[in-house]
Amino acid sequence: MSDAPTQPSVLFVKLSAIGDIVMASGLPANIKSTFDDSRITWLVESPYQKFVAAHPHIDDVIPWPKAEWSALAKNKQWVTLFNAVRSFRRELRQRNFTVAIDAQGLLKSALLCWLSGAKRRIGFKSKEHSEWLLTESIAKPQSDDICSEYKALGRYLGANRYQMNLPAPASAYAELNVKVEASLIHKPFIAICPFTTRPQKHWPHGHWQQLIKDFRATSAMPIVILGGPGDQEKAAELAAVIDDVIVVAGLLSLEASGALLSQAYAVIGVDTGLTHLAIAHDRTTLTLFGSTCPYRFTDTPNATVIFKALPCAPCKRRPTCDGAYICMSNIQPDDVLKWLERLL
Repeated sequence: MSDAPTQPSVLFVKLSAIGDIVMASGLPANIKSTFDDSRITWLVESPYQKFVAAHPHIDDVIPWPKAEWSALAKNKQWVTLFNAVRSFRRELRQRNFTVAIDAQGLLKSALLCWLSGAKRRIGFKSKEHSEWLLTESIAKPQSDDICSEYKALGRYLGANRYQMNLPAPASAYAELNVKVEASLIHKPFIAICPFTTRPQKHWPHGHWQQLIKDFRATSAMPIVILGGPGDQEKAAELAAVIDDVIVVAGLLSLEASGALLSQAYAVIGVDTGLTHLAIAHDRTTLTLFGSTCPYRFTDTPNATVIFKALPCAPCKRRPTCDGAYICMSNIQPDDVLKWLERLL
C-alpha cells in the first residue's frame, strides 16, 4: 500500500513594502490553483505580519526580523547575527517547504527562499542576480498594467486570472468603531492619501490645500486624511484650511486604515500603499503619478490615473529637476476637482 501524497507546503516571500504587498496579494490565489490543496505560508517583514494575516488564501505567516538582523550587523555583532540566521533557517526547514516563491525579486528574498530548503524555488531575475539562488526564474515585464510583474509570475505558475485581495480583519473594523467618529463610517466620505516615502512622489502641499478648499465649496461630504505616525503634523496642516476635515493619520493601525478605505465613497492619493489598497478594496480611486512608472490599466473602471507625460518622467529615483518635481506640480487642483465633480 503506497503512502498518501504529502500536502504541498509553499513558502511565499513578499517582504515589503505596503504598496508592493498589496500589488502581490493576488498571487496566493494563483499558487493555490497551481499547487492543489497546498498550505501557503507568507514570509513578510515583522511590521506587516497582521496586515497580511487576514488574506483568505494564506494559512500561516512568518515574520522576518529584519530590524533585529540589521541592528546586529550595524553593531558588528557577527556571531550573534550568524546564530540568529541559523536559528531562523532551522525554523524554516522544520516546516518542510516543497516550493518557495520569491515575489520580491531581490538577493535577500532569494536567499530566504534558499534557506528554506525548498527544492523548487521560483522567482524573478534581478540586477542583483538573485536568480542564482533559484531553480526557476522569469524576467519582470516592462508594462503599464497594474500588478504586471505579479501577473507574469502568476501566468508562469499556470494561472489565467489575477486579482488583488487583501481584506481587513474583523479586529480592524472593531478598532475603527473605537477610534473614529461613529457618524463618519456610516455615511459617504472622501479619503485622501497624500503621504509617501519619497518627496518626488508627493503632490505639492499647496495643491492639496487648494483642492480641499475648492471641494468644500461644492460639497459638504466629509474629508478624511490618512497616513502614518510620521505624517501627523503635515496632515494637521492640510486639515487647517477648513474646519471639518478629519485627520486619522497616525491614529490607526495599517489594518484599520484598510478597513476605513474599504468604506470610503472615493479615494484620492499619490503613488503610495494606501492608495493601491483602496483599489484592492475596489473603491473609486484617483491616483496621481509623476516620477514613478504609472499603471495606466487598472483592471477596474473604478480606478483612474492622472499622469503628465513629461520628457523626464518617470525619473524613478533619479530626479533631474533639482527638487521642482514638475511632473507632480503640473497636475492642478482643478484637474482633481473636475474628476470629483463628475463623480458626484
